[in-house]
This record gives sequence, C-alpha cells and structure tokens, in this order.
Amino acid sequence: MKNILYAFLIMTTVLMLNGCAGTTSDSGVAITLAPEQVSKLSDFNDHQFNHKVYLKGMLKVGHNILVWQDPKANLGEHQIVNVQGPSDRYLPVNPNFAHETYLKNFRDFFDSNFDLKESASKNSLRIETAVVECNPGSRAARIWVGMGAGRAAATVVVEVYELGKDTPVLKIYTRDTASIGMFGGDSASMLNHIFQVMAVRVTADLEGRINIAKKAKSAKEI
Repeated sequence: MKNILYAFLIMTTVLMLNGCAGTTSDSGVAITLAPEQVSKLSDFNDHQFNHKVYLKGMLKVGHNILVWQDPKANLGEHQIVNVQGPSDRYLPVNPNFAHETYLKNFRDFFDSNFDLKESASKNSLRIETAVVECNPGSRAARIWVGMGAGRAAATVVVEVYELGKDTPVLKIYTRDTASIGMFGGDSASMLNHIFQVMAVRVTADLEGRINIAKKAKSAKEI
C-alpha cells in the first residue's frame, strides 16, 4: 500500500511539473505550436482575457516566466524597438480598484531596465505590453487566514511583432504573487514590488533573445 501511495505521489509531481512547463502531449513531450496556432492578445475581447487559452504552447524558461518564440524569427535583424503599453483593456472591470498607477509604474520600471534603443519608427520591432492581472488581494485574509490566502497577484504579457506581421514572433507571460508582510503587508507596496520584479525579468529576457540573435548573425558573417 505504501509503495502504491509513493508511486502515486511521484506521478502527481511529474504531471504538475509538466503542466508548469507548457502544453504537453500524452507522452509528456512539450508541444511548440506553429505561429498560426498561437493565441495573441488581440484574440480576446476587452476584459475577458483567458489565461489558460493564452498559455497553450508556451514553455517555462525561468522562474515564473513562460515563453513562445517562432523558430523562424530573426530578431537580430532589428536595430530599434517600439515599446507600446502596457494596456489594461484585458483586465476585469473593478470599479473599486484603480489600475492606472500600477501600469505606469510597470512601464517606468520597464524603461529604466531596458537597454535597447527605442524609436517610434515604422521599421522598429514592435513590442506590445499588457497587464492582464492586477489583484491587490485581501489584507484581512493575509492577517487572519494566512497560508497564502488574500495574496496580491499580477500578470504581464509581452508580445513582439516584426514589421508587417499580425502574429507575434515572441510571447512572454510572467506572473508573481505576494502574501507576506507586517500586519498583512500593504497591497500597494506588494503590487509595485511585483511589477518591478516582472519588469526586470521581462527586459532581461527580451535583451537576451535579441542580443543572442544579433551575435548569431554576426558570427555567420565572419
């Protein structure tokens, strides 16, 4: 009986890990979707973003970050980028909670950590950013319940488009939560910290992928 329970726990753990890494086949091998199969922000109606649908085909590449990239995309061909957003049009409507300050703070954090040249030129690599979750949680629940209850949470999506294309060549999805702090922690401070962490994570991934592409291109020319 103990052996059966042990085997069940191992199988459950493996399935959970595979689920965190993206869509998987019955054999457990990660599935990378073709560009025409990839969902994008514009596929969703306002205030009706579907996280589960969006995550199909994305792979975990680091702590709390999932990515899909078109294997045919050559990001190294672009010298400048045009960053747009973040948009809040995909957030659920909440008349009791204003999102604007957090969106602005994310963009400020993003710009301060992004080292690539930005320009509104039509030849720029277009980078669209959107906040698809911005939840302050419940301070009361964090104080009286604990165990992760009432946690603050935020999710950011970044899509990269090449000139003339309406399907992204790169998608980044990152999410973080927070539930620990003195007297339940201040929700505003928690969210600002989360957005700062995600901005650093996203800009590092973007710069790494674009710089890697540039280095690969230079190596071929030598």
